[in-house]
Amino acid sequence: MNQSAGRAKMKKTTIELTEDQYFFLKEKALELQKQKKHYSIVSIIRDLVDRDMQDWQKKKVRA
Repeated sequence: MNQSAGRAKMKKTTIELTEDQYFFLKEKALELQKQKKHYSIVSIIRDLVDRDMQDWQKKKVRA
């Protein structure tokens, strides 16, 4: 999926995370920001979903 096309129509949602999950994502975002990358918790979640979608689609094609 083309990332710019995939993000053109965004839906807003709320997710519930445990404190551990939230602080893990926050820590990861801060670490990535130290590496001069512009990451937020939201961008990390989007990246994870994009990668999972690609993996899932590849598996569907193979089956």
